[in-house]
Amino acid sequence: MQSAQSDGRIVTACGDSVVLGIDVGGTHTKMGAFSLEGEQLGAHAFESQRVLAAGSQEPFASEVEVLLERAGADEGRVAAVGLAVPGAVSEGGSLELCPNIDLDLEQCKALLRAQFPQARLTVLNDADAAVLGDCWHGSASGLRADNVALVTLGTGVGAGFVFRGALYGSARGAAGEVGHLCVDPHEQEPCSCGKAGCLEQYASAKGLVRTARRHRVARALAEAGMAGGCAKHEAAEAFPDARSVLEAFERGEPAARTALDRFSDALGFGLSQIACVVDPDVFVLGGGLSERTDLFLDAVRVRYRACALPVCRDTPIVASELGNACGVHGAAYRALETLASDEGDPACECPR
Repeated sequence: MQSAQSDGRIVTACGDSVVLGIDVGGTHTKMGAFSLEGEQLGAHAFESQRVLAAGSQEPFASEVEVLLERAGADEGRVAAVGLAVPGAVSEGGSLELCPNIDLDLEQCKALLRAQFPQARLTVLNDADAAVLGDCWHGSASGLRADNVALVTLGTGVGAGFVFRGALYGSARGAAGEVGHLCVDPHEQEPCSCGKAGCLEQYASAKGLVRTARRHRVARALAEAGMAGGCAKHEAAEAFPDARSVLEAFERGEPAARTALDRFSDALGFGLSQIACVVDPDVFVLGGGLSERTDLFLDAVRVRYRACALPVCRDTPIVASELGNACGVHGAAYRALETLASDEGDPACECPR
């Protein structure tokens, strides 16, 4: 088997085997089945709780079966599985930090090994998977960029970096934890990591909801004289998730507009700080919220230019063409790399 080629193809002589890319998110788990030439054969998504709960082996296996049925494949054809998880993954494959989801990585790996005993299994951080996926089949692939910073905007915020065509790794897997950059030292409410004022508290799906609810409560207390408990309940009903905030923004709801303004301000500032360290050719936005960049990308670019070093101000900021599927594609690409390594090929470079 040969490694990924510069045109995005993967060439192999291993017959009709398939690889799986699995991206476990804070809310949903996404899966994709791919041929050894890199063609996506099927996709499936479901609530992550079905793979996190105790005794989840049977429901997890059934979800995989749905994917394989859509791909026209069976379990015996799965040659490798790439598993992307939302946390700091060390070089040894252990989970060092996972602030947004109660994930038992060893259980997940055991489930996959039981279902696919013949397959190679590899684990990586979800943002690392996302940048690999985008460089393979997304926006960075089209730009043929050598230095890419992809920032995932989902339940949390993370980043994956490709430098000179190679994925950047670190000893404890924390290099891409940009969601925990401090963007507001005056914040009092703690982040899930234990600090306060983190980028993730404003520029993530949960951060967007948190800010919208905050302002909805403040408005209710000031204008309607509503009791605190009632105001919080009403805000939670008005904004159950990030999608509801974005829909309210489009209707002109003040709390939602304030929340998205804060989101854009924090993200633009955060990207300017990342640029001081890595100075990429392009910033790519991935994750679920990247599918609605029409609502905030212009504001992010304005804030970025206002805060960035002069030499970095013109760095493009684009949405990934893959949207929330970046991690699935990247996890599958890593699985293909694993097969290539098994067959004695040179280490694969990142796809461009």
